[in-house]
Amino acid sequence: MAKPPPFTLPAGLKLDLDDSTLSVVYDGDVSLEQTLGRKLGTVVAGGDLVLGKVDVTGNLEAAGKLIASGNIDATHISGSEVHLGKGAIKAQAVSARRRIVVGAAKLAVDILIAPHIEIDGKASGRVTVVESLNEVGPSKIKGGFSLEEYGELFGDSTAFLADRGLEPLDDNDTGVPTTAEPADEDDEDEEDEEDEEDEEDDETPTMVDVVEEEDEEPADEPVEEPVDDPLSLSVDDLEPVLEDLAPPEAEEFHPKLEDALKRIVACYEGHDIPPTVAKLQQLIDARDYTGLRANITEIWNGLLGFHQKRGIRPHHQVTHAFNLIHGLIQ
Repeated sequence: MAKPPPFTLPAGLKLDLDDSTLSVVYDGDVSLEQTLGRKLGTVVAGGDLVLGKVDVTGNLEAAGKLIASGNIDATHISGSEVHLGKGAIKAQAVSARRRIVVGAAKLAVDILIAPHIEIDGKASGRVTVVESLNEVGPSKIKGGFSLEEYGELFGDSTAFLADRGLEPLDDNDTGVPTTAEPADEDDEDEEDEEDEEDEEDDETPTMVDVVEEEDEEPADEPVEEPVDDPLSLSVDDLEPVLEDLAPPEAEEFHPKLEDALKRIVACYEGHDIPPTVAKLQQLIDARDYTGLRANITEIWNGLLGFHQKRGIRPHHQVTHAFNLIHGLIQ
């Protein structure tokens, strides 16, 4: 029988223990594999913070890397690097000074913000804002606006950050990732080497990678969320916009419409453009804003119907761009 590790209570350790919650503050590294039968409250680590498969209900803060494998229901998760595994992650904010790596987690988060963000293609749920200096690849998450897009649609993004105790990114921070331990030792999808990440991306098809021919059998697995998901493929995927949002002058917002259209068209590059996207392109090219405003919902529903027949959700970039167009013309 292997000898158990020594039990040590180091000097400087602060514990707050009650009938339901355990909180920890320590200047060095913190590694927690259990919580004495209690929910884990606030944890502050002066070094790295490593959490096994324990449930968290408070705030997590690490001066170094923060690595978590279990479920989290927190207000703020922060560290120099934040690595989240396969758990259900609920938080107002997840922030990192260098990078955030998200595995195949189920997310309900207001904002992910870091110079460098990596999201597993199997991650799902909703993240309102994803703000980084790199291009974040496709995933199943809904929302995912940049701060600029959020500001264009809903108003003051500065207040959105301030309400969550955050500041804008420093554009001079490249966010170059460093080597880190995986968030879940059983998670074979999370690799640190760029070549291995590229290989995984190749194995995870997206909407633009799958085109079903009439005589072909359907794919064994849906590319995005299945159509029987009640949250998938509905007009509700268009985010609500402010009712009193007046459209700006045409010369101001037409370039934004063109940019959003380019994002949509790019997702179908190499394949036939859905008829409703062609109609959208025709209206924008003609600067027919009245027709665009009157037909945007019909166009969106038509596009959803196009994807329902194929059993896949639109690429998240398509949804984002439609949201932007919707907000501009209302």
